[in-house]
Amino acid sequence: MEKNKGYERGVKLFIAIVCVMIVLPIILLIALDWFINDTDLVIGITGFAQKVAFRSALSLAVLIIAIVCLVKFFLSEKRIRHIIGYFAGIFLCAAVIFFAVRPIVLDAPYLDHPLLTYLHQFDLDRSSGTGDAPTRYYLRGRDAEGKKHSFEITEDRYDEGIQLRGEKDIIAKAVYLPHTSVLVTLEYLEDLDGSGREMYLPNPELPNNWDSFAIQIDDDVYTIPCRLSDFLENGWSLSEGDPDSRLAGADQPYGEFPNRELSLTNDKEQSISVTVYNTSESSVPIEDGTVGRLSVSNGSLDFYGADLQLPGGLMLGWATVEDVIDQYGEPSDRYENYNVTYELEGAEYTKYLDLTFYNGFLSGIVIQNHEYYREY
Repeated sequence: MEKNKGYERGVKLFIAIVCVMIVLPIILLIALDWFINDTDLVIGITGFAQKVAFRSALSLAVLIIAIVCLVKFFLSEKRIRHIIGYFAGIFLCAAVIFFAVRPIVLDAPYLDHPLLTYLHQFDLDRSSGTGDAPTRYYLRGRDAEGKKHSFEITEDRYDEGIQLRGEKDIIAKAVYLPHTSVLVTLEYLEDLDGSGREMYLPNPELPNNWDSFAIQIDDDVYTIPCRLSDFLENGWSLSEGDPDSRLAGADQPYGEFPNRELSLTNDKEQSISVTVYNTSESSVPIEDGTVGRLSVSNGSLDFYGADLQLPGGLMLGWATVEDVIDQYGEPSDRYENYNVTYELEGAEYTKYLDLTFYNGFLSGIVIQNHEYYREY
């Protein structure tokens, strides 16, 4: 009798162990799948935990494959093709584990001090999953230094961004982990806040007033008028024409200053247009001419913001009409939110700053600070 009871207990224990060994892994896999694919958790520490869970599970699976390859290597015949095949499998598994774990390890120190960036003219995208896979939502764009970013966001933040962008021009303030691209916090702003302005401070040599006729390109400040050679010495090159060609002199009273419109490019493939004048009575090499007009259009997205700033730190592609008026005061002329012009009184046609806007942001700049004719 006692033997039968002991036997029954053993059978029940065996069944329980088998059930646990089968059911528990299934439950854990279901829970892991739910956690990894829950799009409501992609922002914040839970988003980082999702990355850790997925990459750890992937690394564990690959590690098991590597162990199987290693065991088979020792048990198989030591033929060249077997040795090469198993070692290739082991090295491939090691590479997968390295690249899966590396971002997690590198981002661990950033949990206490994540990075900050600002995106504008960004895209809000959605990707419908296949089968039972959830729809995922993304925030994508470039920051003021031209770096591309792509962050997964929740459906609520996606809908919020779509709604706000339909009402006004907005900027996305993103706090993130750099190696896993996990978004820690997201805030939609109408303009750069104090932290953003501190991130993109202009060169101290850049004045604050528009009638300085200054502009900062990359880290260099130019004040119009200036010599064409100032640009050439800073790495700009002529896109057309012969740099050794000359400009004729203005040797007639009240004559028009000889000038030439040129396009300059730099090693970043950025482009600006300048008008070069010769105010002397004799001809001069083109590089000794005076740049009296400079124009920039961001239609081709050559500049990203911080690399081109107007006096007061107004960035191309980022500043709004309101930002310009706050900095420079009321313009001499304005056409709705598409164009503003500042002119010096008494020299309206020769000394002015003309700004155009697209989708609410500064997209074109013209600086003119040069006479067209000799005054005697």
